[in-house]
Amino acid sequence: MRQRIDHLESLVTRMITERQQGPPSPHKEVLTPESPSSRGDATGSLPTGTSDLPDGAGTTVIDGVHSVYRAGEDWYDVLQEINELKKAWNDTQEDEADYSARPTMSHTVDGSSLLFGHVKPIERIEILATLPPKAKVDSLIRHFFDRSNFPISVPPILHEPTFMREYNDHWKDPSRSSPIWLGLLFSILGITMLAYHQHGEPPEYDGISESLFQLYRIRTAQCLLSGDIAKCLPYTVETLRFNATAELNRRDDNRRGLWIMTGVVVRAAINMGYHRDPAHSPSISPLQAECRRRIWSSVVSMDDMTSFLGGFPRMSSAIFSDAREPRNLHDWELSEDTAVLPPSRPLMEHTQTTYLIVKGRLFRALGRVADLNSNPTPASYETILEIDRTLYDAYQNFPPHMKVDNVDEHTDLPNGLSFCTILTLAAMYHRGMCTLHRKFLAKGRLHGQYNFSQERCTASALAILDQQRMLDLAWYKSAQIRQMLTLAAMILFLELELRQRIPDSDVSPDSGTILVALEKACALWENARESCDEAERVHQTLSGMLSGLRTASGAGSSQTITPESLELPGFTPQIQPFEGDLSFEDNLANMDIDWATWDAFIDDSNFEQGPLY
Repeated sequence: MRQRIDHLESLVTRMITERQQGPPSPHKEVLTPESPSSRGDATGSLPTGTSDLPDGAGTTVIDGVHSVYRAGEDWYDVLQEINELKKAWNDTQEDEADYSARPTMSHTVDGSSLLFGHVKPIERIEILATLPPKAKVDSLIRHFFDRSNFPISVPPILHEPTFMREYNDHWKDPSRSSPIWLGLLFSILGITMLAYHQHGEPPEYDGISESLFQLYRIRTAQCLLSGDIAKCLPYTVETLRFNATAELNRRDDNRRGLWIMTGVVVRAAINMGYHRDPAHSPSISPLQAECRRRIWSSVVSMDDMTSFLGGFPRMSSAIFSDAREPRNLHDWELSEDTAVLPPSRPLMEHTQTTYLIVKGRLFRALGRVADLNSNPTPASYETILEIDRTLYDAYQNFPPHMKVDNVDEHTDLPNGLSFCTILTLAAMYHRGMCTLHRKFLAKGRLHGQYNFSQERCTASALAILDQQRMLDLAWYKSAQIRQMLTLAAMILFLELELRQRIPDSDVSPDSGTILVALEKACALWENARESCDEAERVHQTLSGMLSGLRTASGAGSSQTITPESLELPGFTPQIQPFEGDLSFEDNLANMDIDWATWDAFIDDSNFEQGPLY
């Protein structure tokens, strides 16, 4: 036996050396995936019982409890197993120094500690004691799964019948529930409490929903720490993803922290093999396969969105993934007994997955905008136009019932779809267009080839301000909404300034239309002043800028706009300060603007030799 172990060790060591020095050697792994047709890699003839595996590609290994992704170079794991065998066989430690396998994985999850700050794990008994009585938890769970009435958009990554079976098992014997599953439960309770806090509380939670949200958020983190997200246990990614949903729907500006959190979620998903299509793993049931596709789609969309909103590079753009898009299926078509998945329904038929699919397509295009802005090498204008077409097609291919032009707040929408969700998708599309084309506003005044960008950017900014009239006052509490609205307004003020400095009689839309849109937006900000302090600052700044326009040209007129009528970063016109404690410049500095985006407009502007931004 000892000789056989030594021989096996020498073979594996030699194969590692050959991989490092030359072409890959054929090998065999559990649940080997099919070779993707898009990859040109090829291996030599394999022994009977193996299948082709592209060099560098990995595989997802599932043992009934864990879901672990093994990279194509993971021969060190085999070597480590040999090392353990050898130590067990040998009664002495005399040969131990001869083996240099990697140390076993630490169960200290640094990523989770970083993710959740100073949270420390606590005992199971304290975690379980935090749960309300079963009757109250039952009510919260029902509200969470009531997709037609639940006000927060939650990705459909849980199969409700399966979860409810496990939920009932939990109450029969809570001691058998894993920490990760308990984290999933607390993440659901946290999202539900956040929904109560932001959209109206039932009497029993009056005044306490926010504190309960914070408590359940902490418990979720503690469960993730106790369960260790590196152990690849069931529901790890779902719990992380729901926790990110709660973070996304908080009102404060947490773009950077959310982007970091998303990076952990993406890595956890890759660690469990979600980036590889389950068709490569025959041990995964059709139900599990479809749920995994939904989960991976929601993770990638989160990566696209947080990167776009924060102006950071995407992680998923550098990942090889062959996971297919989830099918447009109703949940009742899926069960643990499903043997073969039914074909995907057309997007015209709304299911629990329709929103996930169309949002994923839109956000993939927005992710390309994020990549563009993160690239230190300027992209060609042809690339800008190609991304524009991708973004435009993604939105135009939405089913009609998900386009804001076809519905309003009074439209009878399918279950699980709200007008707010539709409005948010449209706003993200227009924000993407503004971000993609903003750097070509000035160039469009000088070079006709960029007129398309000027028109696209201005039209999307006007569309955002038109959508502002549909927002309830509660929306102004969201930092993301405020940043988007102020960005649109500043684009239009900049456009008016450019029109004065570089006149063009053929420009569209006319300046009067832009002025009217800005005046309406300013009035809406005034109405929202009571909702948050930031709304007051934005209103003061916009009203001051409009006051300069009215003084120079008369209210609502578009005939004469002088440089002195505007106050923008990078310009030096004169404008009277506001009455009160803060000057105009102070208000502009304190305004809730996405300054990273705005600075991209203005840096190094010099109108003496033409606009350079």
